[in-house]
Amino acid sequence: MRICSSSRSGLFLQVSAVVLGSLIAYSPLYSSAQTGSTSSTKQTTSLGDSIHRTDGKQLHIFYLHGIGSEGPDDHDSLALRQGICSFVKDCITFAGEHDGTEYADQDEFALNAPPPLLKYLGQEVWKKDRSGDSSKEWNAAAPFVVHWKLARSSGQTIYVDEINWWPLVFSLKCRQIIESDAALVGPSADRIKLCSTLRPDKTEEGRFISYDWIPAEDAPRLLALASRGALVNRRLKNGILDWGFSDALLTLGPLRTYLLDGIRQLILKSVAISPDGIRGGAATPRDDQEYVIVSHSLGSYLIFAALDIGPATLKTATVQNSGNAFEEVLKRTSLVYFFANQLRLLELASLDGSSDKNLVTHLEDWGRLRCDYLNPSADTTQTCARPKIIALNDPSDLLTWTVPEQLLTTVDVQNVVVKNARHWFWLIASPTKAHNDYAKNKNAVGQMLKLHKP
Repeated sequence: MRICSSSRSGLFLQVSAVVLGSLIAYSPLYSSAQTGSTSSTKQTTSLGDSIHRTDGKQLHIFYLHGIGSEGPDDHDSLALRQGICSFVKDCITFAGEHDGTEYADQDEFALNAPPPLLKYLGQEVWKKDRSGDSSKEWNAAAPFVVHWKLARSSGQTIYVDEINWWPLVFSLKCRQIIESDAALVGPSADRIKLCSTLRPDKTEEGRFISYDWIPAEDAPRLLALASRGALVNRRLKNGILDWGFSDALLTLGPLRTYLLDGIRQLILKSVAISPDGIRGGAATPRDDQEYVIVSHSLGSYLIFAALDIGPATLKTATVQNSGNAFEEVLKRTSLVYFFANQLRLLELASLDGSSDKNLVTHLEDWGRLRCDYLNPSADTTQTCARPKIIALNDPSDLLTWTVPEQLLTTVDVQNVVVKNARHWFWLIASPTKAHNDYAKNKNAVGQMLKLHKP
C-alpha cells in the first residue's frame, strides 16, 4: 500500500498516529537470527547471490505493488532498480531502460471484450459510454506490465517486470468511494484529479494510461464541496480507508478472479523472452531462467494466489490454456522478498481449509515444487534446499506483521527489522515513510543485496 504521496498528507498521518497512540520506541536496524532448518544443498540466500552468480541464468525480478497505488505516475520499482544499479555499479543506464509495456489481452481481457457483469449496489461497475459501447471502460481496466532491462557493462543483464494491477480497482474506488465520500467528509483533491484524468495510450490502440472514471466536468463540483470531517480524520479516511483498505476487500470478492487472471497473463508475458533478450515467443519458463519475487504489501498475497493453481482454484480460460506454466515459474523461483506484508491479517479471512484464499497453503506448495525441481530423484536421501522468504518490517509501519517462521514447513523464513523513517523524540515516525520507503532505505536494500558467506 502507498499511503500517500504528498508531504502534507504525510504530516496529517503523523499527527493522526499520535492521536491513535502509535508510540513506537526507537529500534535500530537488525536482522533476526530465527530461520528454518539449514538444508544440505546450496541455496540462494540473497538477491546479491543471484546477481553475482556465474552460471549464466537469466534473472527476472517480478515486482508487485501493494494497495493504494497512485496510478500511472506511481513507479514503485524505481527505487529498487536504482538500488540495484548502485550496488552492481556497472548499469549502462542507471535504473535501467524501458523494455516495453504489455497489457493483459487474452480471454476476458481481449481488446473490446465485453466487461464482466459485476454490479455494486445494483449499478454496473463498467458502464456503457455515450455511444453505447460497453467495452471501452473494460479496455481501460486491463492490468499491464512494464518491463525494465538493467543492461550491464561487465555483468549479466537483470530484468525487472513491474506488474500493475491497479487499473482493475479504479472504477469502483473512484466512483463509489471517492466520489460519494466527497459529500460526506469532504473532497480528496489529489484523488479526484487522478480519477478524472483521461490519457489514451498512443502506443496501444484502445488502451488508456489514465481514464476519467469521474467525468472531468464533474470534478469542479466535487472539489467545491465543503469539508465536514475533522481534518486528521478526513485525511485518514480518504487515504487509508477509501483508497487503501478498499483494495484489500476487493481481492476477497468476485473481482479477485479477474485480478489473479490479469497477473497470470502478465507473468506469462514476462517469461516469454529469449536467452538473448528478445521479447515474445512461447510463454514457457526455461531452465536457464531464475525468478525472484519482490512484493509490497498486498502484492505478495496476490502473486502467490495467481501462481499456485490448486484444486480450489477457479479454472478460468487463462488457467486452462496455460498448462503447467505457473507451476514451472514457482519451481524456478528461488527467493521472495516481502515489503510490509499482511499475511497474519489476511489469513483471518481464510483460516485453515481447502481455500484458494489461504496464503500459507500457496507458500507451502511453492516450497514443495521448488524442492522437487532441485531434487528430482525420488529415492535420494539428500535434504532439499528450501526456498526462502525474507520479510522486511519496519516496527513503525502500521501495516506490516511478521511472517510466521515456525509454521511453514517447506519454506525458510527470515524476518528482518528495518527502520525506514526517522523517529522524533522516540515517540513517532512518519507512517507514510515507514510503509512506503522500504526500497528507498539503503540499509534495507543492503540486506537484500548482501552476498552469502559460506
